[in-house]
Amino acid sequence: MRRFLTPRWVLWHLLALAGVAVCLLAGRWQYQRATAGNMLSWAYTVQWPLFALFVVFLWVRAVRDVLGPRPVKTPEPLRPRPTPRAAAAPRPTADDDPQLAEYNRMLAWLAADPSRRPGDFPG
Repeated sequence: MRRFLTPRWVLWHLLALAGVAVCLLAGRWQYQRATAGNMLSWAYTVQWPLFALFVVFLWVRAVRDVLGPRPVKTPEPLRPRPTPRAAAAPRPTADDDPQLAEYNRMLAWLAADPSRRPGDFPG
């Protein structure tokens, strides 16, 4: 915390306090004018304290920036859920399915000569 007691930071602290004080005093002055009959001053009565809050926000943000980023908790890595294993379905063979056997013969015929077209298959 000693870094906030350097001459530069002390000046920033004093400027922030002065900014808040000026804003609050201006708000009080506008309140006195508003109660005296100036209707426009009611808006300024609310506006000046908001400016004071903004000065405090900027001061807090400057201090937090100097302190550095907060350590971020890293979440525990997700573990994959075990998936139920489906029973492997037996693959049909050409002996089981005559359409599959015919299709495999056509693919072999096309692979033997790439210039042929599937429509030319003699099967």
